[in-house]
Amino acid sequence: MAGTGGSRGHQLAWSDAELLALMREHAPAGVVPEAMLPMVRELVDGGADPRTLVAAIEASRTAEAGRDIAAPPPLAPAADPAPAAGTRRRRGWRRIAWRSAIVLFWLSVWEVADRLIDNRLLLAGPIRTLQALAEQILLPEFWAISGASLGRIALGFAAALVFGILLALLAHRAAWFRELIAPVMSVAKTVPVVSFIIMLLIWLGGQALTSWLAFLIVVPLVYTSMLAGLGAVGRLELERAEVYRVSRLKRFWYLSRPAFMPFLTSACRVGVGMSWRAGIMAEVFAATTQSIGREMFTAKTFLDTPTLFAWTVVVMLLSVAFERLVMLLLRFLSRPFGGLLGSAS
Repeated sequence: MAGTGGSRGHQLAWSDAELLALMREHAPAGVVPEAMLPMVRELVDGGADPRTLVAAIEASRTAEAGRDIAAPPPLAPAADPAPAAGTRRRRGWRRIAWRSAIVLFWLSVWEVADRLIDNRLLLAGPIRTLQALAEQILLPEFWAISGASLGRIALGFAAALVFGILLALLAHRAAWFRELIAPVMSVAKTVPVVSFIIMLLIWLGGQALTSWLAFLIVVPLVYTSMLAGLGAVGRLELERAEVYRVSRLKRFWYLSRPAFMPFLTSACRVGVGMSWRAGIMAEVFAATTQSIGREMFTAKTFLDTPTLFAWTVVVMLLSVAFERLVMLLLRFLSRPFGGLLGSAS
């Protein structure tokens, strides 16, 4: 290293060879000295002393080594799960309170509208509707009527569920059958409900109309969703099952069932509501004996609006209860059931 005077006063001039030798001696592990040379050269030309840079590198390496051998910091105490659980409970209660407030708001709007109109032929508020509902519940035939309508619609829905699943399984296995019934399913999905009602009234009469209409409305939904779910099974999983010679029953239970159950659940959630709307409409048209539809038609004939609203509330409650029951059953069938048929492999 040669010390020469220059434009920088008493600053020493460093050659590239000297800087490179210095970097090779003090460069951190994993750093190529040749790669550092241009940066160091620029710093030195700007007035920096390379020995100061070396000292900074050594201090940094010493501090890093000290951190490596130092005792690890104490672990933070585990969070108390009680506040988290309490927070979730508070959020749940706030959500319930918010939804209850929304329901009370619209009930208040309904009641205010009834008081302003003040005409029981046009509108019945929630108070008069509840009064009419209480009167109907006290009648001995109320439960028989409600049970009869529930049974007809449930029968049609259950038959449609079984038939739609069987059709989808067959269509999934045979392409020719899928193409054969495709026009029928398209027609069933597009024909208006009123057309079905009129045709079924001509062919079957009024007593069986409710079940058959619910059946025809739900079958296309179940068939389409089930077929899509069966097609969602991964080809790799099916090939692996064939390689390991997994039986068809186990393939269906452990591969196909988890794939199509979400599709089937969505179809049933929509189908329950549609079956109730179509079924009650069929009972109104056919004046089916001992049915909710006939009671609604009678209330309309005598301009008994509170009773009409009361039976509408009954339909809503039965539909919600039936949907919850169907969803509970489907959630049960969606469980893994590991080991029920033995190992999947």
